[in-house]
Amino acid sequence: MAVRSTQIETFPAALLAHAAARGMRAQVRAVPPLAALFAPPQEQLDDRTRAALSDRLERLVRTAADRLAEQVATRLEAAAEPALAARIRRAADPVWERLVAVPTLWDEGLLAELLADTRLGLLGAALPVRAPFHPDQPSLLARLAHADDPVVAEAAKLVLVHGSAGEAAAVPQLWWPIAAALRSGTTDPEEVGVLDRALISAVEELRGQDQDAPPAARLARALRRDAATLPELIEHALSDRRLELVVALIADAGGLGGRAVRDLMLERDPAPLCMLLRALDLPRETLARIGFALCEADPIRDLDAFADLLDAVAAVPLQVAWQAVAAMALPAGYRAALLALEGPGA
Repeated sequence: MAVRSTQIETFPAALLAHAAARGMRAQVRAVPPLAALFAPPQEQLDDRTRAALSDRLERLVRTAADRLAEQVATRLEAAAEPALAARIRRAADPVWERLVAVPTLWDEGLLAELLADTRLGLLGAALPVRAPFHPDQPSLLARLAHADDPVVAEAAKLVLVHGSAGEAAAVPQLWWPIAAALRSGTTDPEEVGVLDRALISAVEELRGQDQDAPPAARLARALRRDAATLPELIEHALSDRRLELVVALIADAGGLGGRAVRDLMLERDPAPLCMLLRALDLPRETLARIGFALCEADPIRDLDAFADLLDAVAAVPLQVAWQAVAAMALPAGYRAALLALEGPGA
């Protein structure tokens, strides 16, 4: 059994203050140092997480470089520059090595987003395998992908194919470093001018395409019309180990950002997440299943502390619970600034 790292008072006033304070800081603490990916393993980033993050980032960069190179090459061919187009296609392959060699190119927010999304993916993969609610039925997403509602069906298919919100958020921040890497080595002034125009045009088009909401958020929005089914949907998504969909459903129901809810899901102190689930008026059974599943997936979490917390949280009035977690609805940057102004001892 994990050793308790935080003693949580069950007295309502203390519990509310504790949940509010931890929730306020959840996303701020999630941001890693910029060197975390490139430096030797640190306590904050274990070997498994660091390797998963590195592999994911490499795959993301290589895929994005191929996509951008093809867009640019098409423009260059249309401009009667076939030799330059061929060179750009070849230049996509070494982009990853070029970017890794210059750590200062990496945006801290990009690494934070991918790290949190990687941790959520590892946590979801470690969720306990549960028997399906109906053994003769396919998974929740497979059923939704064949729903009569075309909006729901299309959104479910996107989650099945593209599931990750973190990658969708990270890609726009990669376009300019990748463009610079593709352009690297071109010195002829005329070629530089032609290439710059093609690169800028392609990046602006791709950045416009990247403004869509993440697939899981789109599916949660499509399912919003029937609020009574929210607990059932959450529990089915949890049973399928689709933690990104659990996050999206909770975020949509509470009118919160998906990142804020994701970071509460990663927060090992159970108080703020439990208080948010209470504010959404989810049944105690649903709250218990979520909490126990997360404790099984992450042995560092304190199962006893969570069990002790359940009754206290269930007794909090809905309006009071929402007031305790209202800060979670604030943009992460705004919350970080508020905390900074309160001072280190706040």
